[in-house]
Amino acid sequence: MFRIMRPVALLAAALASCLVAAQPAQAAPPAVPNGEPIEILSSAGEYCPFPLRISGESAAVVRPGSPNGDLIITGAVAVTVTNLATGESRSYNVSGPTFVDAQTGLQVFRGTALIGQPVSVNAEDTFLIITRGQWMFDPTTTAHSFRGRIAHDVCAELG
Repeated sequence: MFRIMRPVALLAAALASCLVAAQPAQAAPPAVPNGEPIEILSSAGEYCPFPLRISGESAAVVRPGSPNGDLIITGAVAVTVTNLATGESRSYNVSGPTFVDAQTGLQVFRGTALIGQPVSVNAEDTFLIITRGQWMFDPTTTAHSFRGRIAHDVCAELG
């Protein structure tokens, strides 16, 4: 179904603070106290066959994870993904943590994550998914290992 390739975490990087720990889709995103606005627009075909908007609020913070420079990204984040052609949308509560190993560059997304692969990476296998479990990517954002599942195929749900 999905072949996760090189910069699959490209969207993940753009939404690094938004990744991990989504709850089931909701009618409206929960409030994020002291959140900063998030908005990403995508043309038709970039992730899904239709144009979309990812919007929401993030109170995520990047924190040192160890003396050697490891990072932890954690905090409250809520996003809504909207099919701009139909107006249909789904909301998710997505809050860290994401871990980045300073020595190896390994990125570890725990819980539930919003991950996308754009057409610029693989024109034959674009996607936008919500995952559950632990998903790891090496420094080139190539899939390293997975323990979990795809919880939502966002393009299919909004298409």
